Amino acid sequence: MNSNANKADLFPSELWFRDQTETFKDRWNRTVWHDYGDRALMPLKQSLRKYASCINKLPDGFIPSVFDQHLAVLSEGYEYQILDIQRPLGDDRFLCRNVEGEEFCVWSHSVAINHDEGRYTFLSAVIRLDDEAESSDKKGCPVPVITYGPVIAWKSLFASDFSRLARNLARDLLALKGVSAVIRRDPVPFWALWTLGDIPRVMHGTEEVCTCWFEGRFTGDPAPLLSGWKRDAIGKRIRFRKSGSKPFFEQVVIYDTKTMRGLILARRNSYLGKLMAALETVFTPDPDGEGYVTPVCEMAMSDVLKTTPEYKTWTAAFDREDERSAEAKESRDPERKVDLASFNAAMQDLLPFINSGTEPDWLALGKKHALSVDGLESLKGMYGEFVKKSR
Repeated sequence: MNSNANKADLFPSELWFRDQTETFKDRWNRTVWHDYGDRALMPLKQSLRKYASCINKLPDGFIPSVFDQHLAVLSEGYEYQILDIQRPLGDDRFLCRNVEGEEFCVWSHSVAINHDEGRYTFLSAVIRLDDEAESSDKKGCPVPVITYGPVIAWKSLFASDFSRLARNLARDLLALKGVSAVIRRDPVPFWALWTLGDIPRVMHGTEEVCTCWFEGRFTGDPAPLLSGWKRDAIGKRIRFRKSGSKPFFEQVVIYDTKTMRGLILARRNSYLGKLMAALETVFTPDPDGEGYVTPVCEMAMSDVLKTTPEYKTWTAAFDREDERSAEAKESRDPERKVDLASFNAAMQDLLPFINSGTEPDWLALGKKHALSVDGLESLKGMYGEFVKKSR
């Protein structure tokens, strides 16, 4: 048998999936898990209140459908999975992988629709169909699954991001049983994260913009290796910062002169690698000191989960001081403050057009917010970059 045939054997046919699905139809129609549904959903009430501002933005009918899905997970042994699509297999079948590295062959028309619209990571309840996949002759083969209930998908959050987010919600449970167990205990924050589903990735060229860092220990003063960097201090902590014409050029080094512990940070992985190389004679990273968060993942933390990434323990005090300095500068130049507020308001109005890929009436938008010619051109440029990267 040739290699292509061997690969095909890993993935059941669409007909096989249809036949398997038919065996569940009667129980799905009876929805026996609704019999004691109110009692089973009681543990979610506090979380629903906590995330109400996000949940209320979701489509009509969303809550009843995810309630039904959650009750089925609790009753039937279905499992929540957050999966990255690796590649389409045809006939609404997809090879997918979770953050633990387990592979699945998913058959789902809803996943196909999301894939076609550029959403490559999704959350759903999945049903494992083939117990023989765990037998010795099929060990390592993708597990065939179908989905039950809504498929919630994202353009710029990935399975690894959800692992980071789950760590903020239930660190011990995540370590013991993985992401699926965290979602099963309380799926509400993950439903709330769907409000970020259509935000595109932020790219610079071929590289994704992010915040990446190492925590570790300094064996000497890094100042001689950071010539030309801006230096400021708060107490025993010293910050060196190299800015750029755009935020994703920023690089930061912070170290505590008393403990000699510190942080090195950049907004792109390639920059962090170069910074590590430049400081290798005076900085040793901790074995578990590496961190990484994309802008959308950080937005998920701050705007939805109301938490902060680890690097903020080093940068927060300096950020507050920067804000105070900026406010003092704006008070001396009130026109600049008005211009910035108008630009930010116009940017908020522009977000729905970015998400839908449609173009606004630029003259009307500029007039509404009293933007200068340069301000409107900057807004057009940002719009173009976002739309380009989302395609």
